[in-house]
Amino acid sequence: MAKKVKDNWYEDFFQGINCEVWEKATNETWTMQEVEFLEQELNMKQGQNLLDVFCGFGRHAIEFAKRGFNVTALDISKTYINALSEKIKLNKLPINTIQADILTVNLNQTFSGAICMGDSFGYFGFDKMKVFIEKVSASLEKGAKFIINYTMLAESILPSFKEDVHQAMCDSYLIGDITKNTYNTYDVDEGCIIIDILYSKNNKREDHIYKHYIYTLSEIKRLLKQCGLNIIATYNATSKTSFKFGDMVIYIVAEKM
Repeated sequence: MAKKVKDNWYEDFFQGINCEVWEKATNETWTMQEVEFLEQELNMKQGQNLLDVFCGFGRHAIEFAKRGFNVTALDISKTYINALSEKIKLNKLPINTIQADILTVNLNQTFSGAICMGDSFGYFGFDKMKVFIEKVSASLEKGAKFIINYTMLAESILPSFKEDVHQAMCDSYLIGDITKNTYNTYDVDEGCIIIDILYSKNNKREDHIYKHYIYTLSEIKRLLKQCGLNIIATYNATSKTSFKFGDMVIYIVAEKM
């Protein structure tokens, strides 16, 4: 049976070794490929306002700022926002940071584009997800794009997801000097995957658990449309190959109607 995880798990999840791993797991080449793709699809002009929601340590926000865009970078993690603020100060970048919950914050600004990257889409169940999408959509100009990166789409994850009756699926990774073991179980009632992560670094161990909701592409399409956004493209990579059933990654490009 899957463990039960509180709905607001994300409020204190992003701290400690967890944040260190997320930064080490990415590289500059990957970031540049994604930003090139995003810049083309967003079709924004320098000086326009971009919203980076769930910005993490700011790898996309920083690169967009360097390219002349005014970025608002939002994340609930104090660890991430503090680290990003130091980089902004050091490099004098046009980035406004907001440490807040997207579900309750007042953005008080209009944006010419928005991104939700790093597979952070899917942290909410249906009701909260609708609030999240409505909040982003309300802040966008007509014709602006909202681009989503998601690896937990039902059409992606469920065809290959296997779970032993007696033991959850386990993956083990070595990231620098950190060992990461993940145990994945599927909660049928909630429609989410429970991910239990055990980190080991030298003699230190940390356990973090969270849940990632599984949506079909048609469910996301309906949610976006209800909030005034229309999907205009779906890709399985930054090379812009069209997404198909079984692809492990999707980039969704939606437009404000």
